[in-house]
Amino acid sequence: MKKEEYIKQLLDKYLDGETSSAEERALRGYFTNRDNNIPEEWMPYKALFAYIAEERADAVETAPTADSSLNKARKTGRHGWIYTAITAAAAILIAVVMIALPRQNDNYAVIDGKVYTNKKVVEEEALKALEMVSSDEEDNFGALELMRQ
Repeated sequence: MKKEEYIKQLLDKYLDGETSSAEERALRGYFTNRDNNIPEEWMPYKALFAYIAEERADAVETAPTADSSLNKARKTGRHGWIYTAITAAAAILIAVVMIALPRQNDNYAVIDGKVYTNKKVVEEEALKALEMVSSDEEDNFGALELMRQ
């Protein structure tokens, strides 16, 4: 009976949150050992400690090792450097292509199906078109008649 009294004291301390690691190990050992004759009122504790033991075993199996974490960090570091180098090379290539390509003239006009890029000609034709539209306030559609001819 001395063992059961000790376990009862440990259970009381466990429920109050006052047990040490060694005492919790003793409780786990008692409740997971099949040879112990556990009283009926302690069966919920047996289930509790069995669950805790199972969760610990799962945590140990799924926990990454220090070596695999280190290797993963090294691979990630290498990949990050490679991606940075590729991005920098692409940016330099785009800059060189933009500088090297000949620039097209931004000012142009299409008059009677012909493209004019001379700035003076474009400005003159634009002014003529504006004068035609705004020349006669009474005849707003006179410019349309000129375009039909």
